Amino acid sequence: MPLVSWVQADLDDASQVEAAIAGTTRLFLLTGNEPDFARVQIGVVRAAERLGVEHIVKLSALGASDHSKSAIAREHWQVEQALLSTRPQWTILRPHAFMQNWLGDVAESVRAEGVIYSPIGDGRVPFIDTRDIAAVAAEVLLHPEVHVGKKYVLTGGTAVGFADLAAVLSEATGRKVTYRPVSMEEARARLAARGVAAPAIDAMLAIAAYQRDGGPTATVSPTVRRLLGRAPRTIRDFARDYAASFR
Repeated sequence: MPLVSWVQADLDDASQVEAAIAGTTRLFLLTGNEPDFARVQIGVVRAAERLGVEHIVKLSALGASDHSKSAIAREHWQVEQALLSTRPQWTILRPHAFMQNWLGDVAESVRAEGVIYSPIGDGRVPFIDTRDIAAVAAEVLLHPEVHVGKKYVLTGGTAVGFADLAAVLSEATGRKVTYRPVSMEEARARLAARGVAAPAIDAMLAIAAYQRDGGPTATVSPTVRRLLGRAPRTIRDFARDYAASFR
């Protein structure tokens, strides 16, 4: 792509981080959710501060707090706290559940069995398409002065359950897809069988328990529509665009 310089760096290596950041003024901060990611991200924040980055946009999480039952949310909170005390200006994006996460185990079980498994029961969640998160991040990075010091909760436009997803996938793929709720214990066994590490399973099931119980995890935010001037993508949009992954 013209005007784009690609750099691959190990974010756990300070010299590589500095080489990647040097000369930039705006930074989008996102890593995987592996245990101890907060330490890595805070290292990037400190390097950005030393190197003169002016604005950091961090992808955080809806439930980021120091008392969350999910280690992922607690680590995001630690990075947020580091941002609050840093010199660069910042904006924090707090999305919740990504539609694109369905392209992993959900797509696998739909292709193999025509079944969606989840421990959230009848819980309803305003899942968001990651393309909408990217669009919001781009808007903030292009016009940072409007978004200084803001924390934005990002969701889809309506809270839906996995029965709803099964219906739209049935429509998009032309094959019958059903939803089968499972217990937390069965969900743990299924994740372990896929090779997911125990700490990650604990964090994922803590989030699932919040989603099962409802409340904040079911609340729809108007931020995507307000910042982008259009409605967020729906699960029907997602199912249409990614139907091939579920066939």
